[in-house]
Amino acid sequence: MRLENKVAVITGGGSGIGRASAVRFAREGAKIAIAGRHPDKLEETAKIIRDEGGDCLCCPTDVRNEAQVRCLAERTLEEYGKIDILFNNAGVGYSAPYVMDSTVKTPSEDWDAILSINLRSVFYACKAVLPHMIQRQSGVILNCSSINGVIGCGADAYSASKGGINALSRALAVDNAKYGIRVNVVSPAATDTPMIQSAYEEVEGFYDYWSNAAPIKRMAAPEDVANAALFLVSDEAGFITGQNLMVDGGLSIC
Repeated sequence: MRLENKVAVITGGGSGIGRASAVRFAREGAKIAIAGRHPDKLEETAKIIRDEGGDCLCCPTDVRNEAQVRCLAERTLEEYGKIDILFNNAGVGYSAPYVMDSTVKTPSEDWDAILSINLRSVFYACKAVLPHMIQRQSGVILNCSSINGVIGCGADAYSASKGGINALSRALAVDNAKYGIRVNVVSPAATDTPMIQSAYEEVEGFYDYWSNAAPIKRMAAPEDVANAALFLVSDEAGFITGQNLMVDGGLSIC
């Protein structure tokens, strides 16, 4: 198995890409610690993993809160003794109560909230986990960005947060390679998860547009992103760091 004897922390593990990745990683032998704001959703993910014979720790966490993120790292270390993989997947998108529109239409408080959830949380989690990885001289960090961080897709605050993830990840990769730590990014296009499904009815033409925008005429499934994430956190990607893998059906090359 590709992640045998590994321990993986996954934020946003209660649904969507986080759930699909937790299940996928567990099937490849990893012990999983999942974080999120909704304990019931975390337990649903954990049940899937445990029913298949896997090991999963649920850690209710608000990733905007640095103390809670530190607690996530500490609980994982107490339970499993190490952290091999950190997948910063938690984020907010079109299902949020925040405005996903142009700069002139975005309230300043929504800008702050989106940047806090999507970008500052990555900083908090890396800050909490990196000392352990540095001490062990090994580890993998994977950050979930978006096609919005690479091409112009509107939703200005969201796009800025994802572009920030890309830049931070490159800096982390350079800073920490000497410790045997790799840092990469996975960037999906629109993915059929609960986070965006509310937009199908609220944003006119949303589903039809994103289902046909890429050369591969469909939206991504959570499992598409989980499979890419699995490769990047596995030893098969041992000479890959500072890279952004686009899981977008070819949209970014059009």
